[in-house]
Amino acid sequence: MKENKNHHSLCILFGLFNALSLLLLNVSCLIGGIIEILLGFLVMSLEAPCCFFCIDYVGQLADIADSRPMWNRAALYCVASVLPVVICFSLGSLFPCALVFATGVIYGMMSLGKKASAAEMRQAAVNSGLATTSQPTTNDRAGIINNAQPFSFTGAVGTDSNV
Repeated sequence: MKENKNHHSLCILFGLFNALSLLLLNVSCLIGGIIEILLGFLVMSLEAPCCFFCIDYVGQLADIADSRPMWNRAALYCVASVLPVVICFSLGSLFPCALVFATGVIYGMMSLGKKASAAEMRQAAVNSGLATTSQPTTNDRAGIINNAQPFSFTGAVGTDSNV
């Protein structure tokens, strides 16, 4: 996956900016900024473990994350990027967290897999159309739409077979 990996450094820088809001006695933005900084380091350690070459555990953590399905990383990025925005809603937290959230969305789309060709989709549509029209339905509830009864506030309809 080739993409711009600058969102982790933006998270760290904007997290420091939010953490400096302690000077204005805004504790929630301090906490949001700290979480944003940690989010930046998390994304940096998973996406670019070469930045932490002196810490052995970061490489092992990145290897574990690479061995997991992509939707795990997508869920982690999407959920973790919402938390700083909820704690301190400002442009300093919204912009970098939106980039991390977009990275999670990209991983989620990659986990869905490659789109089939037009010929394969056409053949699947033809096959599914034949399967539904050629097989008779024997389920008792198959005609539930055809046998729909109006709702009653006084009780069940007299012809209701479920009573």
